[in-house]
Amino acid sequence: MKMFKKIFVLASCATMLMAGSAVANANNVENKDMPVTKVYQAQAVQDVLFTSGKIVEVNENMIVVKGEHNIIAAIITDDTYLLNGKNGKAKKLSSFKVGKEVTVYHSPKMTRSIPAQSAAFAVVLGDNSEKMGKFFKVEEVNMSEDKTYVSVINTNESLIATVDKKANKNFAEIKAGDNLMVWYDMMTMSLPARTNANKVVIL
Repeated sequence: MKMFKKIFVLASCATMLMAGSAVANANNVENKDMPVTKVYQAQAVQDVLFTSGKIVEVNENMIVVKGEHNIIAAIITDDTYLLNGKNGKAKKLSSFKVGKEVTVYHSPKMTRSIPAQSAAFAVVLGDNSEKMGKFFKVEEVNMSEDKTYVSVINTNESLIATVDKKANKNFAEIKAGDNLMVWYDMMTMSLPARTNANKVVIL
């Protein structure tokens, strides 16, 4: 029994020494001149939320959408984009009828009412499939060294899209604060996710 205790104590000491050594090595690495890569962290509260579903009610300043797990009453203002998901063109409120499939991009600030009310950034007509464009608020833009494309990250810091002249001939004009409609086929499973845009409309 005494021998077992001695072995346990020695093992514990060895573990502590190894942990201290690892911390020391980590500190040494931090002090070295190494290239720095910007790391994006997922925000605790996202700037833009979205709900995909069917319209259950429409009035002059609100579109109520029932999603798979929630219902949102999207408040329509003069700043809300009403868009066709197939081509990004503007639509009139009269095009949004009960039973139509839409995706609402809205503020995370919501009332505690039922259904919750939230200011809509955009309401996109059409199902939320790969063929439909996604609303994209630009947080940051980086031009490639050869100036053949830009990398844009959204305000949620959840997606980086590569945009070249095939996606939009005026890609170099995209700037932070812009609102876009972005079409893409696939994205990586990384955080943030990355994708190559097939088409981009600057709103």
